[in-house]
Amino acid sequence: MESRNRNQTLTPNMKNFKSLRYVTDISSLYSQGKTLGEGAFGAVKRCTRLNTKKEHAMKIIKKSSLNSNKILPTLMMNELDVLKKTNHPNIMSVVEILEDENYYYVITEILEGGELFDRITEVQSFSEKKAAYILKQVLLAINYMHKKNISHRDLKPENILLESKSIDNLEVKIADFGFASFFDPKDGLQTILGSPLYMAPELVKAQKYDEKVDIWSIGVISYMLLSGRSPFPGRDKKEINYMIVHR
Repeated sequence: MESRNRNQTLTPNMKNFKSLRYVTDISSLYSQGKTLGEGAFGAVKRCTRLNTKKEHAMKIIKKSSLNSNKILPTLMMNELDVLKKTNHPNIMSVVEILEDENYYYVITEILEGGELFDRITEVQSFSEKKAAYILKQVLLAINYMHKKNISHRDLKPENILLESKSIDNLEVKIADFGFASFFDPKDGLQTILGSPLYMAPELVKAQKYDEKVDIWSIGVISYMLLSGRSPFPGRDKKEINYMIVHR
């Protein structure tokens, strides 16, 4: 294993990211287990740190995949920067960030309860009290991010993870910061991205927007928690967009 920083191997967007550490063989540090899901930039797997036997989640990002669109390296840089600069009980914590010749590895805490989306599917809907408990945690995390001038831009039940598999344990953490970005409050944001069902009207209309698009997404999540269905049940993206703007 090689533990020195190897900035010369990084893409131009990554060369100043000093928290990145180069390894020659990831298997000398972690054993990899089953796939937990797919993030914005790659697969997420269960892994175990060999020297401590502690389990974590590992996001594996293929470097060559970032060449498919010129914005992807910037988005990944944003994600890593956000993860390293946030520390909140309702935000998934990062353990370390590594790279080898072909991949980046983002090692985070593992949350055993899975996606909030799956829990909604399982229970159909939540009582107002339980929904409020979940939403309070999400709002606390988002308020923390917004005060740091960070917008998540992809809030949805799939990106809210539960700490425990217990049906009565509703402790949650926000995850997947692939679309997150720092912003200047004076200038706002312009890049149009997100998941169609949760996108605010400004995004659908390709207008300049600000961090409040996250609040819109939380509104959609609130509706889903209480009803078990989407407030915009369109048959395709075009119909969903029309409903978001005009309903």
